[in-house]
Amino acid sequence: MGVKRRSVDVRCIELERVTDVFRDRAKALVESDRFNNLVFVVIVASSIAIGLETYDLDEQGLSFLSGLDRVFMAVFVLEIGLRLYAMRLEFVKDPWCIFDFIVVGVALVPQAGVLAVFRVLRVLRAFRLVSRIPELKLVAESLIYSVRGLTAVAMLLTIVIYVFAVLSTVLFSGSGPEGKEYFGTLGRSLYSLFQVMTLESWSNGIVRVLMEREGWWVGVFFVVFIFMTTFTFLNMFVAIFTNTVVALESDSEDGMHTDVRRLMAKVDELHAEIIALRTGAAEHEEQ
Repeated sequence: MGVKRRSVDVRCIELERVTDVFRDRAKALVESDRFNNLVFVVIVASSIAIGLETYDLDEQGLSFLSGLDRVFMAVFVLEIGLRLYAMRLEFVKDPWCIFDFIVVGVALVPQAGVLAVFRVLRVLRAFRLVSRIPELKLVAESLIYSVRGLTAVAMLLTIVIYVFAVLSTVLFSGSGPEGKEYFGTLGRSLYSLFQVMTLESWSNGIVRVLMEREGWWVGVFFVVFIFMTTFTFLNMFVAIFTNTVVALESDSEDGMHTDVRRLMAKVDELHAEIIALRTGAAEHEEQ
């Protein structure tokens, strides 16, 4: 029994070693530039193919694109499988890996009956380019981390627009057909002020018409509104997003410096151990 148990233990150890070797090779593969560049090219080609399907193609062309889509899906599934095998728990901890998994998984849903709508969602594969390009990845992460600050600014902007909408409804709803059309109700006032905030035909389309009926102060009213919303809040959005980008870049650089310090410390430890072993071996030979 003892011999058999030892034999089983030895086989398990050997199998574990072989598995570790394969996993290390798989990890080296998925982290290599060639592999990631290949996946990048396949994602771009897949996105182009999905766009070509929107054209009025004959049956032969659609059949070719359908076959090409299967090839792309096989590559994506193989890629996700390799990453799962190589990274294990690290795969689940990485939000970008989870995103890739969901995008590929949606495309694997049977495209029949009610589920045929998921076929349109294949275009989400194009977003996988974000996780492959560091600059795009930084922008996307900055946008996510900026949500809290952007939400606060958006709430304040909503309050300002609401206040001006109430004032506009009271002041301009009775100012002729144009006033009734643009500011006859609170809902119309909100939409019209949003149009003014985007600077789309605000002067000739809305303000000048009202100025002819009510006077010059109408122009002052809307200019103040534009300064408070378009210029001020737009700059606040940009400032929050820019600060987040700078902070993430700084954190990334600090993390890289920390990793380098850890590696250097490990190298120093290994160097000290090697010297100690050599010293011990030399003393042993002298004895």
